[in-house]
Amino acid sequence: MKGGRRLSIITVVCLVIVIVWRVTAALAEGASQSTDWALHNLDEFNSRYSPLSDINRTNVGTLALRWSFETDPAIRIAEMTPLVINGVMYFHSGSRLFAVDAMSGDTVWVFDAPEEFSGGGRGPAYGDGRIYAYGPSIMYAVDVETGALVESFGRNGMLRIVNEALTFKYPDTYPPTIDPTSLGYRMTNPPTYQDGTLYVGLPFSDSLLPGGLLVAVNGATGLIKWVFNTIPQGPRDAGWEISKDTWSSQERYGGGIWTQPAVDADAGMIYFNAANPSPNYDGSSRKGTNLFTNALIALDIETGELAWYFQTLHHDIWDWDLVSGPILFDVVVDGRTVKGIASLGKTCYAYMLNRETGEPINPIVETAVPTTTDVPGEEVWPTQPIPYTSSGIPQQPFCATYPRVTDPALVPRARQSFHPHQVNEFVIVAPGVGGGANYGSPSFSPRTGLLYATGKNDAWSINVRPVGDTLEPGPGNLGHFAGFSKQGEKGFVPTATLAAYDPITGERVWYTEVTGTTNAGNLVTAGDLVFQGIGTGDFYAFDAETGQRLFHYAADRGIRGSPSTYEINGTQYVAVVAANTVLAFALP
Repeated sequence: MKGGRRLSIITVVCLVIVIVWRVTAALAEGASQSTDWALHNLDEFNSRYSPLSDINRTNVGTLALRWSFETDPAIRIAEMTPLVINGVMYFHSGSRLFAVDAMSGDTVWVFDAPEEFSGGGRGPAYGDGRIYAYGPSIMYAVDVETGALVESFGRNGMLRIVNEALTFKYPDTYPPTIDPTSLGYRMTNPPTYQDGTLYVGLPFSDSLLPGGLLVAVNGATGLIKWVFNTIPQGPRDAGWEISKDTWSSQERYGGGIWTQPAVDADAGMIYFNAANPSPNYDGSSRKGTNLFTNALIALDIETGELAWYFQTLHHDIWDWDLVSGPILFDVVVDGRTVKGIASLGKTCYAYMLNRETGEPINPIVETAVPTTTDVPGEEVWPTQPIPYTSSGIPQQPFCATYPRVTDPALVPRARQSFHPHQVNEFVIVAPGVGGGANYGSPSFSPRTGLLYATGKNDAWSINVRPVGDTLEPGPGNLGHFAGFSKQGEKGFVPTATLAAYDPITGERVWYTEVTGTTNAGNLVTAGDLVFQGIGTGDFYAFDAETGQRLFHYAADRGIRGSPSTYEINGTQYVAVVAANTVLAFALP
């Protein structure tokens, strides 16, 4: 009798163990059945293409808000693209990193760095079990599961990345104790993580900094591998012989890196955009094309040596920095694979090149532009590179290159894009200083073979006035013409644009626009949908083949962040940040 009772207890215990094991295994299997979003632009190609298709053209109209997560209004996450790893979503605001359940929005953990700082830009990156977040000059690594600092990284988990990069590159110029933000360096863009290395771009182009820095960092230890300066300062900098005669002065400023690099690991190459020269509007102190500003740059990923470059705008005096992109894509033409790269300009043009050689896929023609200006000492560069299609006609831009001015009193002041600044004449030029394409990334779908470009229609008044030793937009002008929307009599309403390009022909396949402006990028999926958020709070989905609007959600706060999508246990979600609130959508 006692033996039978003992056997029953043992049987029950064994049964419980089996059940617990099966539940644990099922949970583990469920967690593994997820499609993550691990980098700001999803993958090393910066493709922003998701293979998920449960949400598609046939059902996206029923998409509904599943959950939301709101931070304190003082905690800035507005420009984030949330990451999702194994069912947990991550986003940060400076020294605070949030982990929330990506199915419910419930808090998993919150990490606060030992020292408090602001910043955070467009969000963190993930690699090998670590979340990398940052402030203006500090990066930190946190264990993805526990939320604890990874103390092997940097100094006890914290890396003063700008200081380390400057002293690595120029040990005789910058002491380790210098405050890099006082020089104008300020980290705002997510790193790219590839095979154990972080690749970090450092802006701020609008400050008088001696070149933006692309930094290769060991992801486990935080040790610097190499540093590339976008504006070579002397013979020890890569590219010096090419760039040295493109500046008229020893002071060579600007060239910040606003967006994350793209990587082609098979080719052993890393690609990124360098932004505008500085001073922004007055080029009299920097005559020449000012290499390597406003350029697509390719480096050897192991050494940081220059492989090729392509400058999309010479001697920039409009603050039309090359920001959006780069994005890599492969397309097959007549049985041959074309390995491409594209970036979008504030000029409203899409620059598409062969990423192996840096040569344009279709002609990019040096075209004569106006050069007359009364700005003292200014020498406007006489040509600018304009993309053409395979048919030999100028590319249709993805936003207006001529200002849409309907006020009769202002129409005579409208000028075509690339018109130089004037001191004594007030003129209006499109696009505006905020660009066609700003820091929001494009996307590419291998299903449609199309590149999706986000931009905006606006304009800028470009008479200038002396401010200290430089020139800035002058008093009494209309400034950024988005302000017209507040002046109904002017008849100007800014719009956000979305366009699709065939990268092989260079032709614009479709184009659409909506009210409002945006700096956010887009997202394309295997469901043949393109998602786009707008500063008005409107969130849209468009047909990836036709541009037809299929879904609209009106958030009560503006959307400045680019969306992401992920799947957990068979349910696909689409997430986007509106001000300080994460919104997660799913089918009913």
